[in-house]
Amino acid sequence: MKTREKNKKEKEHDQKRLEKATKELADVANGFATEFAECDGDVFYSSFKNLQNAAFEYDREKDMLKMTKVGESWDWQKGICGEHRYRDIQWKEIK
Repeated sequence: MKTREKNKKEKEHDQKRLEKATKELADVANGFATEFAECDGDVFYSSFKNLQNAAFEYDREKDMLKMTKVGESWDWQKGICGEHRYRDIQWKEIK
C-alpha cells in the first residue's frame, strides 16, 4: 500500500475534530454529573451511553491525531489513516 505523510491541512482537520470531540465530551460529562447529583447516583442508562459514546469519540479523535501517514486504507498498527477521511476537507469545515 502506498502511503504519504499527512499535510498541514489534514493535521489541522484532525485538530479541529479533536477540539470538537473534547467540547462535546465536556458538555455530556457536565450533564451526566448534574443528573448524577440530582438523582442521588441513579442515572438513566441513556445518559451513561451518551457519556460512553462521547468518550469513545474523543479517544478515537486523539488516536487519529497521532497517526502520521495517509494511505488507501486504514492500518491502525502502522499509524495510517484512510485517505477518505480527508477527501472533502476543502469543501466543509468542522463546526
